[in-house]
Amino acid sequence: MPGQRRLEADMTSMNRMAWLRTGVLAAMTALCLAAGGSLEPAVAVAAAPMRTASQAAPAAAATVTPNGLAATPPMGWNSWYPFHCGITAQIVEQTAKAMVTSGMKAAGYKYVNIDDCWLASQRAADGELQANPVTFPGGIKPVADYVHSLGLKLGIYEDVGTSTCAGYPGSFGHYQQDADTFASWGVDYVKVDWCDVPFGDFPGMTEQQVYETLYSEYGQALRATGRPMLFSISAGDSSLQPWTWAPEIANMWRITADIGDTWGQVLGNLDQDASLAQYAGPGHWNDPDILQVGLGGMTTAEDQATFSMWAMLSAPLLAGNDLRSMSAATRSILTNREVIAIDQDPLGAQATRLSQDGNADVWVKPLANGDRAVMLLNRGDTPLDIATTAQAAGLPAAGGYAVRDLWAHTTRESAGVIAASVPADSAVLYRVSPLRRGAGLYAPLTDIAVSPQVPPVFPGAQLVVAEPGQAITVPAMFRNDGREAVTHASLSLTAPSGWDVSGSPVSASAVPGGRQIGGTWQVTVPSSATDGSYLVSGTATYRWGRHPDTSTGEGGVQVLVLKPGDLTPDYNNVGITADSDPAPGSFDGEGNSYSAQALAGVGITPGSQITANGVTFTWPDVPAGQPDNVILQSQTVLLSGSSSTLGFLGAATDATSSGTGTIYYTDGSTQSFTVTFPNWISSTPPAGDSLVATTPYENRASAGPIHKLSLFAAYVPLNPAKTLEGIQLPTQSNIHIFALGVG
Repeated sequence: MPGQRRLEADMTSMNRMAWLRTGVLAAMTALCLAAGGSLEPAVAVAAAPMRTASQAAPAAAATVTPNGLAATPPMGWNSWYPFHCGITAQIVEQTAKAMVTSGMKAAGYKYVNIDDCWLASQRAADGELQANPVTFPGGIKPVADYVHSLGLKLGIYEDVGTSTCAGYPGSFGHYQQDADTFASWGVDYVKVDWCDVPFGDFPGMTEQQVYETLYSEYGQALRATGRPMLFSISAGDSSLQPWTWAPEIANMWRITADIGDTWGQVLGNLDQDASLAQYAGPGHWNDPDILQVGLGGMTTAEDQATFSMWAMLSAPLLAGNDLRSMSAATRSILTNREVIAIDQDPLGAQATRLSQDGNADVWVKPLANGDRAVMLLNRGDTPLDIATTAQAAGLPAAGGYAVRDLWAHTTRESAGVIAASVPADSAVLYRVSPLRRGAGLYAPLTDIAVSPQVPPVFPGAQLVVAEPGQAITVPAMFRNDGREAVTHASLSLTAPSGWDVSGSPVSASAVPGGRQIGGTWQVTVPSSATDGSYLVSGTATYRWGRHPDTSTGEGGVQVLVLKPGDLTPDYNNVGITADSDPAPGSFDGEGNSYSAQALAGVGITPGSQITANGVTFTWPDVPAGQPDNVILQSQTVLLSGSSSTLGFLGAATDATSSGTGTIYYTDGSTQSFTVTFPNWISSTPPAGDSLVATTPYENRASAGPIHKLSLFAAYVPLNPAKTLEGIQLPTQSNIHIFALGVG
């Protein structure tokens, strides 16, 4: 979430001095330095065996979808995340117009998709589907006609079950009738969900068999209309593995449960897709869900990285924000034609993960003209230096390579190393091409690594933080990955205002291609520093031929005044909202949250004490509508004292979920533990947990309250003879924790 400090950090990535490399280091002879520091040989990267395009990523399969649509991943917009059940004909038409005026249509977007809640509550007497007469007073056809008049296409939503996920009439028993209706309205895209399936009507069949049967029938019904309608399967249960059979009947299929507007949930969907490249190709695509870009839950850098990920995955690019009021930054991300070209590349190959080292990912995607798209992804909360080689990416041997930064829109030249200093929660996306001409066409690719050596909060912890007044050693290096030398090079270090930096710039008369210079500085955190994440920056100035140039890199330092058991710095989700303003909440990733008024009705208010099974919790002391809970992402939390029980107050979304973490004691010993939480709409805790409270309704952004909601406590036995030092929370994006307690 924007502005939220995450406590977790990867020790190996924070303390790593050199670039993250694939392979081993080769020793090289040091050169003389003009002043101060050392001119060092560049880190050599052991070359991986030469890869063909099919080795760098599975080759795209031939088009097999019977309707012949979606030769490249579909591009468009979906109404669910910005409007949920508040969608209207007016909003759809305004959005279609905004798609044109914003430049999105010109960039390739064409589908305007209406999600759930467009329907009337009942079918007509003849069984026909009807639009809601209030929100779509003229029905769907006039909306489709308007969308078509703009040169766009209309999409619609239904369900294979007896009702949609929001409770409106489903298509079960009416597949051909509904398909014919959609065709008569001029629908171009049909998304079909997986709710309220009458499994009792299929005795002796497994869920998988029912799944394949119903979607196959729906696809056949759409084809039988004779109208080309893109078919999107939206069953978000990955255990049903639609990628193994759906390519023959559908153009795209969901591979995960509903996504949420958080960095952790985006990464989770990326990881789910990582092993599925072989199933995607022209006409049939893995769908990691609607883009969360511009919804406000992530930073601009995270939004940009999300768009890079979806492009590398050859994923459908369905914007999920309000196009009518999007910021210039969001519009710039969604209309970046160089990145869109990666997604829409006609080869249709999905990227594969070439390497993963801690929080550093390298992804490679073959392109139709022989180029490679290379994504350097930093999953963590501190800047990282990430690298691979052109050879490892599957490119042929060449005298040099053009490295095009698709976000900066600049091209540089590399001798073979593909590297960047990648900020926290960000991605660098390159298009890399072999050069057939001599060196000097582009400026050299250069990079800076800044690696603050910050200690862990306690031995064994992944959390590394500096305390006010602490001195930190900060090595930094400038690297020339080009083929030509740069001259008059100088490397300096800067820190935030008020921080003391001790050390002089390092300079060299020349840094040849493949070499680097480096130095070490001492940086002291002010004694008055407050909680926060701070950047220490390295800057190199140099000349390339007659041209002056600059390279920058950053290292992160997190400063915390730690309070035992305090989750406040980790809050990354809004789970409690006021009845008068439910919009900020999204506990489940779908815009739903606990009601502050309903919680107060059962005695739970900001800062109140809650005791369950002898364990006392302090409820988050924050206003409604502000981040108030932690989605578990391996955060580290300081603890103190001795106790027999550690309690967790929270709930899960989607389904009962478990996660495993680690408890640290001051004597150096550790204890593994597992916590399990049921779905927040359940009222039955697992064995060993307890039901703490039940509220009569949930807050929903675009519809009235429906479910009762529960809070649960899970307990972990501790060794009371030992003193607690800290805890590393599990990684489980479905579990939300409001508070820790001891008893």
